[in-house]
This record gives sequence, C-alpha cells and structure tokens, in this order.
Amino acid sequence: MEVFHWEKEPIRGAVVVVHGTGEHHGRYSHVVRALNDHGFQAWAGDLPGWGKADGRKGHIDSFDDYLGTVDSWVDAARNQLPQELPLYLFGHSMGGLVAVRYAEVYGAERLDGLVLSSPCLQLKLAVPRWKVELAGYLNRVWPTLRIANGITPEMVTRDSTVRVQYQTDPLNYPKASVRWFNELLRAMELAWKEKDQLRLPTLIMQAGADQLVDPVAVAAFARELPYPEKQYIEYDGFYHEILNEPERDQVLADLVRWLHNQQAKT
Repeated sequence: MEVFHWEKEPIRGAVVVVHGTGEHHGRYSHVVRALNDHGFQAWAGDLPGWGKADGRKGHIDSFDDYLGTVDSWVDAARNQLPQELPLYLFGHSMGGLVAVRYAEVYGAERLDGLVLSSPCLQLKLAVPRWKVELAGYLNRVWPTLRIANGITPEMVTRDSTVRVQYQTDPLNYPKASVRWFNELLRAMELAWKEKDQLRLPTLIMQAGADQLVDPVAVAAFARELPYPEKQYIEYDGFYHEILNEPERDQVLADLVRWLHNQQAKT
C-alpha cells in the first residue's frame, strides 16, 4: 500500500491521517498544510478499495484489512521520525472508527495520541432490522454486491464549494459492498465492547448537526472512555465533515492546540 509523506523543518512530531468512507487522502491537503505549518510531519494513503488503492472498489474482506494498512503507515512514519518525537493517529468518520480499532488492538505501544473527527461509532439513522438481516444473508451468498451508500454532498458540509468538489471528484466512490457494511457493523460493536483497551490521550471532535454519525452516541463514547486524558469538543450546527465546514479554521486551530498541549506534557 502506497503511503505519502509531507514535512517542513523543524519537526515536532508526526500525524498519520486516515480518511473516511468513499473518499481518499487527497481531500485532506489543507489538513496536511496546517500540520506542516506547525511542525508536524503528515503521513496518509488510500485505504483498500478507496481512491487509488488496490482492491475492488468499495469492498473489503475484513475490517482488519484497514488496520493492517494503517499499521504499515504507522511503521513508515515511526521509522523516519526521530525516536524521541511523538506520533499521533488522526481519523475522520469511518477512518475514525479505523483509528479507534487500531488503538484498541495495537494499544499505546505504537502511538502517543489519538484524534477523532466525527468518528463512525453509531450511525445517525438506525438501520431497520430487516435490512441488517438481509445484509447478513447477502454477506454469505453475494458479499461483493455493491449498493449506493446514500451519502449526498448536502449531508457532509454546508460549504457550497466543497459540495461541488465532493460531487465531481473522480476518486470519490458512492457505493459499498454488503461485506463492507457487515464489517462496519462488527467494527462498531467491537469499538464499544473494547473501549477499555483505548489507553491513549484522545481528542474527539464531533459535528453537532451530523446527519451521518450520531453525535449523542459519540459524546457517550467519550464519557465512557476510562483513560483520563481525553477531550471532547462538539461543534454546534456543524455538518459531518467538520474540517470542510466554513469554520474549518476553528477546527484546525483546536487540533493543532491539542497537539501542542500534548507535547508540552512530555
């Protein structure tokens, strides 16, 4: 899996960036610039099945495929970063769920902190039981069947320019497979079940008017995390992609401030 790297001197640390469903790492160029401007290396790539990555579009055999890919990015970052400098993992939406599961599975040995942007810990609209059962059946007989994910540009941001870019981006893919959906449900269940394993300083930034992820559930997840070094910020009225909202500079400032504060503690 190809991983991309950006940095400016002097280096204060590194951040591995994990994108969300149906998109690609190129949509985070402004986040990368902000990190670089404040002395942090940025590492990112496309998850399997998305963007320019290998694999069937919108499909995975197992959610662990994502964790393995992110682990290779973390290894690449750690191998180049001076040993005494911190390494953080950032994930948005489904990428936030990937980041949570990575932190729960691999623990604090490989990371110094976790940043989550509108993490997919519970879907906003409850999926009817019959649909879940149908997806379970299809997962056995036709796991690669791909269905439209139902996400529209109007759901992700209030910024009209970003909406057009989202709609016309040739690397965005609007479908996901039955197996992908089942693996997403399983990963969300495990994220809650194993939250006590998340023993890292954690910043959770959540859209208050999110139409895709349930803000109430994300706030509850933050409260229930046993690790004391945690911060939850909810952005009132923001849509799902908080880093693509008109007020994105506020979110970036909060992100950078948290990173600096973590460094000050070490």
